[in-house]
Amino acid sequence: MNEHGGFIDLRLNNQDKQGNESFWPSFTDVMTVIMMIFLISMVVVLLRNMELVKEIRATMEAERQAVELARSTGAEKADLASRLDTAMEQLQAADTRVNELQLQVLRLQEQNKVRARAVADRDRQLKTLLEERNNLTQRATQLMLDKQAADKAVTAARAKETLSRRQLADFQQQYARLKEQLDRQSLQIAVLKNKLSNQEQQLAATREERQTVEEKYLVLADEYDTLKVRYDKLVRPARSAKGRHLVEVRYFKKGGKPRIEWRDGHTGEFRALSRSQLDKALARLKKQHADGLYVKVILPEDSGLSYSEAWTFTNDLHKKYDYY
Repeated sequence: MNEHGGFIDLRLNNQDKQGNESFWPSFTDVMTVIMMIFLISMVVVLLRNMELVKEIRATMEAERQAVELARSTGAEKADLASRLDTAMEQLQAADTRVNELQLQVLRLQEQNKVRARAVADRDRQLKTLLEERNNLTQRATQLMLDKQAADKAVTAARAKETLSRRQLADFQQQYARLKEQLDRQSLQIAVLKNKLSNQEQQLAATREERQTVEEKYLVLADEYDTLKVRYDKLVRPARSAKGRHLVEVRYFKKGGKPRIEWRDGHTGEFRALSRSQLDKALARLKKQHADGLYVKVILPEDSGLSYSEAWTFTNDLHKKYDYY
């Protein structure tokens, strides 16, 4: 039997069909292998492309994060610069406030000295009045004793009746004079007592005023000490060194003589010079800087200056050379 169930294939071209049937399966196998190779290659290429896409996405995300980091760093840098400018302005404002407080402290110290001298004068006047009152009291006591002696003499004269009328008249006149002196002394004592009372009231008022001034001085001194360590809590004033050329001038007394030191800017060492040299230097800098000068006057705590001296020097420099 053959493949046709034992019957002979009587169709035409039977041999050609058999040849064709043996060729196409082989061709199909070859094409299948090629297709499988192509599909495997496509899968490999797709997997590789997916990995590349992931890498590109990771790179883009890293770039985005770097850009965001650079932007945030720039913002932080700008914020820090702004805060630094604000801190510098607050520091300069604090220096100005410290100078003003130093002037106030000097003024209060000078007023305290004047009031102390006034109290000392009142004490001396009171002491003099007390001495005068003691003297008048002693004189009044002596007059009372003289009056008592006169009274005794008159009584003795009347009792004995041995004295003449003339002597009695003399004793009466002496008695009247002593009584008149005693009245005058009593009036003076009353006037001195009234004056002493007024002086004591004035002295009490002066002492109370002096105590008030001392309390104000202590409050200002405490505020001055607090400002040195708490610059960030000060209110920003209108006068500022921002955009101005800074010049620092230190003024104090050494050995009882005024001394001036200065420096251009806020760095470097202070150099001593005379007032005329300082005026020339500040006039030259004022011409060079069109935006104006910020003249910072420094008064040390132990400057030895009076309020009028410190104020006159500071006000004169600010009027002539400061931009404000």
